Amino acid sequence: MAKADRMRVAVIGAGRVGRCLAEMLAATGDYSVLAADCTDEALTAAELRGLAVRHVDAARSDELVRLMSEVDLAVGAVPDRLVPKIAHAAAVAGISYLDFCEANPETLAIGSAVTADRAFLTGCGVSPGLVDAVANDFAERLDPGCDLDLRVGAIPVHRTNRLGYGSIWNLDGLIDEYTAPSSAIIDCEITTVPALTGRMEFEADGVAYEAFLTAGSVDALVALVKPRARNLVFRTIRYPGHLDYMQFLLDDLGLRARRDLLATVLRNGLPATQPDAVVIYVRASGTSDGRPAEELFSCRIEAQTAASGHGALTLASAAHAAVLIDRFRVGALAVDALRCPALTSYGTVIASRHFRNLRLSASPVIQSPAENSVAIR
Repeated sequence: MAKADRMRVAVIGAGRVGRCLAEMLAATGDYSVLAADCTDEALTAAELRGLAVRHVDAARSDELVRLMSEVDLAVGAVPDRLVPKIAHAAAVAGISYLDFCEANPETLAIGSAVTADRAFLTGCGVSPGLVDAVANDFAERLDPGCDLDLRVGAIPVHRTNRLGYGSIWNLDGLIDEYTAPSSAIIDCEITTVPALTGRMEFEADGVAYEAFLTAGSVDALVALVKPRARNLVFRTIRYPGHLDYMQFLLDDLGLRARRDLLATVLRNGLPATQPDAVVIYVRASGTSDGRPAEELFSCRIEAQTAASGHGALTLASAAHAAVLIDRFRVGALAVDALRCPALTSYGTVIASRHFRNLRLSASPVIQSPAENSVAIR
């Protein structure tokens, strides 16, 4: 493709995942990529990786408007509170848009006004994102009335502290997951269940894990699969013991009501984690043509090498977004898929060129005795 024909992409937010996505797209030669941020630290890091950069404050609509006039697609890789500003600026400019956040009503309203030939994709990372695609594929393969058990976690490759956790992703998002109610489908009805409940233990590829209900990640998926799912629950995966320590901080020490203090404790206490691993477990059970059937996807994702400077969660999130952008560029996204990343098959995603820096290993799973995967206890 000639240089003049390259799709012009602005990645707004040059933090971990934004910079990684910009690098992936630029490396293909198919895109003209600009990394935008309002901090000198982020811009310098992006520039050192060979990216074109620009100082843009995502809180300032005038700066966003100028940027949108120069590109074909804008990516919002910023804190959740700024996402609607970027989505709105992209919609006004008439360009395509993508982000990594669970869609909120404001963002969805903006997307409803975007013309049908433009992409408007929210939640394009691992979860929400890749895991939604796995669950939707499974629900489509089974008869209506299936049960979906989703477990996902980004954890250190090797446990290094009592929490078994490190500074892997956005801290504010982590606290939200642990304190807000979780969307679910129970007996065919959309509902919410308390976070940090429904704990279970399991073992995958010889490694012991625990999983418990958390908020976020599946709001859009719940709405998408409701016609086909009887039950759906989402749990976060951690090393055993993590939940007890978090409940001690939140409830025994009363930090649930002191979010500022909790954030300070975690920010100062969690080690910077490199390398990390992403553990995914998605199980669908029910019937196919009236016969008992089950679908299972269980894997552990790690970076192939440390040479990229990015962790597994960052690479996997950026890779999923890059696949969607690739498919949009060549006209391979159907009309419905321009609004819903979960409609792009997960098999297509993980077989793409952008997953070459990731190692996906299948994980045989051993459940704890008499485990009911969708039970809420």
